[in-house]
Amino acid sequence: MNIFNSFSKTFFISAFLYCAAIHNCFAQEEESTSILLEQVAERNSSASDEEQDLSELTAIYTELLRRPIDLNSASAEELRATGLFNEVLIANIMNHKERFGKLLTISELQVIEGFDENFIRSIIPYITVGRGIDEPNASFSRMVHEGRHQLILRSQLVPEKRKGFDPETTSSHYLGDPLSLYVRYKFAFMRKLSWGITAEKDAGEQFFKGAQSQGFDFYSFHFCIRDVGIFKTIVAGDYQLEYGQGLTLSTGLSGGKATDPAQTRRNARGIYPYTSSNEAFYKRGAVVSLRMKKIVTDLFISHRRMDGNFQSGADSLNTIDYVTSFQESGYHRTQSEIDDKNKVTEWMYGGHVSYKSKNIQLGFTGVSTKYDVPLLKNIQPYNQFEFSGSSLTNFGFDYTWLYRNINFFGETSVDPAGTVATVNGILLCIDPRLTTSFVHRFYPRNFHSLYAAGLRESGGNYNESGIYSCMTFKPSRVITINCTYDRFYFPWLRYRTDAPSTGSEFSGIITYTPNRKSEFYVRFRESDKVQNGSEEETIVSYPVPVKQHGVRVHLTTKISPTFTLRTRVEFTNYQKEATNENGFMMFQDVQYHPMGSKLSFNMRYAIFDTDSYDSRLYAYENDVLYGYSIPPYYYKGTRVYFNIRYKIMKGWDCWLRYAATFYSNKNVIGSGLDEIQGSRKSDLKIQVRFEF
Repeated sequence: MNIFNSFSKTFFISAFLYCAAIHNCFAQEEESTSILLEQVAERNSSASDEEQDLSELTAIYTELLRRPIDLNSASAEELRATGLFNEVLIANIMNHKERFGKLLTISELQVIEGFDENFIRSIIPYITVGRGIDEPNASFSRMVHEGRHQLILRSQLVPEKRKGFDPETTSSHYLGDPLSLYVRYKFAFMRKLSWGITAEKDAGEQFFKGAQSQGFDFYSFHFCIRDVGIFKTIVAGDYQLEYGQGLTLSTGLSGGKATDPAQTRRNARGIYPYTSSNEAFYKRGAVVSLRMKKIVTDLFISHRRMDGNFQSGADSLNTIDYVTSFQESGYHRTQSEIDDKNKVTEWMYGGHVSYKSKNIQLGFTGVSTKYDVPLLKNIQPYNQFEFSGSSLTNFGFDYTWLYRNINFFGETSVDPAGTVATVNGILLCIDPRLTTSFVHRFYPRNFHSLYAAGLRESGGNYNESGIYSCMTFKPSRVITINCTYDRFYFPWLRYRTDAPSTGSEFSGIITYTPNRKSEFYVRFRESDKVQNGSEEETIVSYPVPVKQHGVRVHLTTKISPTFTLRTRVEFTNYQKEATNENGFMMFQDVQYHPMGSKLSFNMRYAIFDTDSYDSRLYAYENDVLYGYSIPPYYYKGTRVYFNIRYKIMKGWDCWLRYAATFYSNKNVIGSGLDEIQGSRKSDLKIQVRFEF
């Protein structure tokens, strides 16, 4: 397919639709979720981008959209956990309610300092006033009677035949069928009570046979109840933990670097039940939170089995069993993947004590982790300071202090060897039009923390230091400017970088919102890093500069109460030694969401042309409820998808999603067992939801 013809066709369609909409009523679509997920995908990109599991983040944002937080009943802690507000805004909301009582309407936020029209509009999908209030004195029988049940059934299939499903072409092959299955049941009474179970089978895994005689490959269960006497939260089963700035203990995914100053301060959620299908980022056991006036004490214990590359070695006296690495993909499709399943038993226990007053919050975390077999990595020059052994204990201290319009925050953590890591920041609301933040991080090369997810450029929270700055400036009612700059230093070698190194990243976003009915933004990105040069040209590897530049132009508008359009054009440039690669991507989205109709859908037509995988681009795609799709666009071709939702009856919804990528310069897609002979790769999803 000629890429120029495709570009012309897409541009013509977009221009026609927008010209036809000149005399229509415009409206802006909220895109916070898609933008944030795109940032996470770009930050965590790797050689297996298609396998990134962002279901945890997707579920968090989807739940917030489905059940907006009530500003009248929410505590400062609950507002903080949403990530929508900085400390200054939270203090202003609480002071306003204390002086004038509950908010009568959302528009009343305009009289609170720090809330302008554009910001209020951006958070409207996530907030409410006067409804959804959790009743602390509701009886258990009432909660069970009035709670809501939700059951989701999903199947997914790649129609094209992959190499791993043909045992005749390779000795190592997938033992199961190509169908993915997902089941989720959850009961909830507001935020006070919930329980549920999640089960998943990946494509290639067996089902009720062989190694999976129990049916699904992964099961997750939780029971959670809140605000029972002195017990703030009780969770049994699977759960997650987030404290401080994530430097000592954060069992979930890192959210990457924020583009909004309010997001640079980590809004740790503490304890929350686990409902995702990711098979690595959870704990299994029990956790309890006790509240006594201004002091909250959390105690937790976890026991679970983990996947690992198991090895058996021997010395003159003993046989030594150990693992060289932990496996986090959750795949158990081939015999070798099955052999690595549940090879390690992990015990984790500890606690967190916090003191909270109006403007000060202090916390202390202690966590100890033990494995029944030690982790002994294959030592390379770059990883010789990383953790090895069978146990580790960390202690951390976190704080946040609000003084007028200035918020100080940070966390310091220490490991058993006495190595100290720290991250500290300041958030300044200089003016209603100007907010800025600065965060300094210092992670020594020999600092060890198994569950750290603090602010970082890459890898774990070790062998890195840097200063990250972020600014939001609103020169007028319709223009917002966001800028970020990160300067970082690695004091020791890293993977594919055989020397200490430095680097920097810059990002700038200019957003134009002429009215409530449309939004236009331009994003500039630039990174300057180093990486080993081409090994085939040198005897000894040495780092060389790697530079990337990118420009994105994006327009979202609603041409009627029913139809929404999104158009994006993006360019990227990648430079390394003599390599100078370019990437281009353009898409047109059409969304149809009529009020009161049983049918709604969204669709995309995209074209892309990149010189290689290094010049790839990302774009968030609409998906089924609780699903996600952020594929990398690389090489040359087109991509289309459509996502249909039909409300069969009250409490019964059905989704159908089909997506396909057509390559014009490839006859083989993928590699290894996922290799497809042909130029097309597609994906089909069917999902049904029952609520009662």
